Amino acid sequence: MSSPTSPDPDPDAPEPDSSRPVPDGGNDGAPEPPEASGFPPPGDDEDDSAAYLGELMAAAAAGEELTAADISGAGFGEGGTAQQLIPGPVLATLVHAATADEKILATLSDDDLAGVIVAVRRIGSFAAWAEMTAIREYAIRPDPRRPAPAPDAAPDAPSGAPSGPSGAPSGGRRGGARGLDSRDPNAAVAGLPGHPKIREFAAEALAPDLHVTWQTAADQITYACTVAARLPVTFAALRAGKIHPVHLRIAEDETAYLDDKYLAEADEKLAAAAQSKTFGQFRSHAHRVVLKLDPESALRRKNEARKDAHVRPFREASGNAGMSARELPPDQVLASWQHIDQRARDLRAAGIPGTLKELRAMAYLDLLQERDIRLTPPSPGHDTAPGDTDGPSGLSDLGETGDLGGTGGPGETDDPGESDDPGDTGNPGDTGGPGESDGPGGPGGPGGNGGSGRGPRNGPGGTGPGAGRPAGNTGPSLAAQVTLTIPWATWQGTSDTPGEAGGFGLLDPETARDLLAAAARHASTRWCYTVLHPDGTAAAHACAPGRHPAGPPDPRTLKFNTVIRGPCNHAQAQGSYRPSRKLRHLITARNATCTAPGCGHAAANCDLDHTTPWHRGGVTCECNLAPLCRHHHRVKQAQGWWLDQSEPGVLRWRTPAGRTHTTTPTIYPM
Repeated sequence: MSSPTSPDPDPDAPEPDSSRPVPDGGNDGAPEPPEASGFPPPGDDEDDSAAYLGELMAAAAAGEELTAADISGAGFGEGGTAQQLIPGPVLATLVHAATADEKILATLSDDDLAGVIVAVRRIGSFAAWAEMTAIREYAIRPDPRRPAPAPDAAPDAPSGAPSGPSGAPSGGRRGGARGLDSRDPNAAVAGLPGHPKIREFAAEALAPDLHVTWQTAADQITYACTVAARLPVTFAALRAGKIHPVHLRIAEDETAYLDDKYLAEADEKLAAAAQSKTFGQFRSHAHRVVLKLDPESALRRKNEARKDAHVRPFREASGNAGMSARELPPDQVLASWQHIDQRARDLRAAGIPGTLKELRAMAYLDLLQERDIRLTPPSPGHDTAPGDTDGPSGLSDLGETGDLGGTGGPGETDDPGESDDPGDTGNPGDTGGPGESDGPGGPGGPGGNGGSGRGPRNGPGGTGPGAGRPAGNTGPSLAAQVTLTIPWATWQGTSDTPGEAGGFGLLDPETARDLLAAAARHASTRWCYTVLHPDGTAAAHACAPGRHPAGPPDPRTLKFNTVIRGPCNHAQAQGSYRPSRKLRHLITARNATCTAPGCGHAAANCDLDHTTPWHRGGVTCECNLAPLCRHHHRVKQAQGWWLDQSEPGVLRWRTPAGRTHTTTPTIYPM
């Protein structure tokens, strides 16, 4: 097999387009060396092996099946030829032949089989590199819908450029790459070598094909751009299959706040070290390398991460709930822990049963809810934690601020029963906030004009006496914004069908009844019901008038409104721009989340968007309204995007690339 004489291009050499690094093997049209296809470098000791592999490739190309003897002769064992192959067509062909037939695998020696496993990992590293390279190209290629930027729009910063805020170098790490500004990928890659420019809504267009959220796609774009620009040597090692994708992730994370002037040295050292270290060993090594090169980077990391301080409730896999607090001041965390520990010891001294670990959990909830379990011990097994922010409308429906009061939707009404009033006509332009509705605490919310903040006056967002405390000290209470979806028979105790709390997840019957009891104890709770079709989609919806402290009323006493599916008769159509409360409820019951592909933003926190714009003749009706989160509302209005609602609740999106994605009404997992 002849070998071209042209040298392998240096992957670190400068290229004409500074925003696009040359991959290993070159992209300038020069003949590729045999290594580019995966053959070992030419040499006296390798000629026979290369010739043998060439014969195997020719046989495979001719459609012949490789045998166990062929695979054994390829040299997957220690020191063998196949063990030295870099990822490419040759190695992929050999691995496929070895693994596709279990009979061949069974005949391989342990030495050869271990070599096959290592080869598969090398191919996986190459696949990760290829995916990131393709994602980066997709994101930074010029947008055909917009004019190209001026060549001098983003000149390189001088070497002596001053540092940015908090001592961070102007060309150093951007907060968005750590998730601090993930809504704007361009802000996240600002300052990278080559000044890559990410085209508008690239993440949103790519996300449906990857079956991820747009935020995840944006993070992947940011990460791909970052490692290609800041760690080219380590990135090239991934392409060659010398390191695992986790090694690259660790290197990127540890060098996140390293001054740019030290990057080249750190990149060389980390690329070499990653090839022989476990993940834990490599992280420790990388941390030491970075601190030795730039001791101040640790302080920059700490200060930047503190900007992302947050508290988040979530659902445990067991069905219980948890709450985490991140990036807080160490002294305050330690003082708070001592406070919890001391309260737990006080509970034990008072005779409250349980281990110290269990008592700490009780103390934690005591302090958060401003109660004292020594005075009113709760009933066992209660479950009050709200769910994550990216789930469907329901239990917490947390808004972007994380407030419990930032919900609304089918579980919220301020009048006795649902009103048929068309509501405000309003301006057909953008509304002041998500939902195009009266939010809790506003004039139309359960807090009324006397409310405070976004929650009811005596709820978690309120300021009145006893805010957030159980009514009558009989147990925890949940604010009226909380919407619980549960089969009526489950509430009656006659069914073991699981309930669901949107934004939290499925509930076992006992937990579902506990949550309903907690909701009933809250003075502002309102009750709404959604009847389901056999396929789990919404069929009808109703809300109960007034307060029901004893629990939800019998739904048989309520008047249900049909949720339209198929051809629309426009029975609920209005002559005004803003939908009435009843129409909002019907739509958010039909589509419980944002109707963009992959988006889980609660419908109660979304805009009710006219699919065909109002000013272009679109009607305010179930067949032309759908919940869109504020972000995807902007995407829909961007150049090149197209959205159609072929029937009520069925929306078809088309991206600027011409790819289509369809979303359908919510199927409640009941």
